[in-house]
Amino acid sequence: MKTVKLFALSMLVFIGLASCSSDDDNTPTPVVANYSGTLNQLNNSGASGMVNIIVDNNKMTVSVTATGMVPNQPHPQHIHGKDDGSNATCPPTSADTDGDGIITIPEGAPFYGAVLLPLEDFPMADANGNVNYTKTFTLGENGVLTLEALGTLENRTIVLHGLNNGGSYVATIPVACGEITKI
Repeated sequence: MKTVKLFALSMLVFIGLASCSSDDDNTPTPVVANYSGTLNQLNNSGASGMVNIIVDNNKMTVSVTATGMVPNQPHPQHIHGKDDGSNATCPPTSADTDGDGIITIPEGAPFYGAVLLPLEDFPMADANGNVNYTKTFTLGENGVLTLEALGTLENRTIVLHGLNNGGSYVATIPVACGEITKI
């Protein structure tokens, strides 16, 4: 009888040890999320494109492809959002409150909010007006907001800038906007 009890106890200890993981329980679980957005023209720019964002723990990779941009010019681009975290949207044509045919930054800001993350170095469009941009940001370092401070990415937009207006290139005029969605 003692042998059976000793055997049963040994088996319980063995099963208990076998079920323990050798992994460090303090290792954070990776957080990977994918987002995208379709860039639609603003200000009759003819610009369009796609945005893809991958968040992997404290790394965020942003890829932008756009066509119809002003050739051979730099095109500032940013992730925008409202200070209160509410849903940012792309402005409708009715946002042009002064009727000059151009939605300026002050006219678009009530819809898409303030700049939360400049997507620097701003890309230069090629000779055909194409932009291809990919950059990985380390969240919480070098002036980049943390993911918590950026807020819910589904409530954010990406705005591209840079339009010929009256014969001159104006780098601040919004030319495309896309609302970010989780995929």
